[in-house]
Amino acid sequence: MAQIFSAHINTGQEFDGSDTGARPDEAASWDKIKIEAKVVKLYADPTVMLPLSQTFWANLEKLKAEQSK
Repeated sequence: MAQIFSAHINTGQEFDGSDTGARPDEAASWDKIKIEAKVVKLYADPTVMLPLSQTFWANLEKLKAEQSK
């Protein structure tokens, strides 16, 4: 089933031909994500980005509540 959003965090670059370096539009061509999906691709060290993203998601509701005040 194709996804409507996608976040890629990896160190793979497109030029080296690796699967992890493939752009998100490649995943859309394989029907892994929908063509109209909201996509973000971060070229970063996953050991740094994963804890940061977990902190963000864990505090998202709190941030929304603060913005609505």
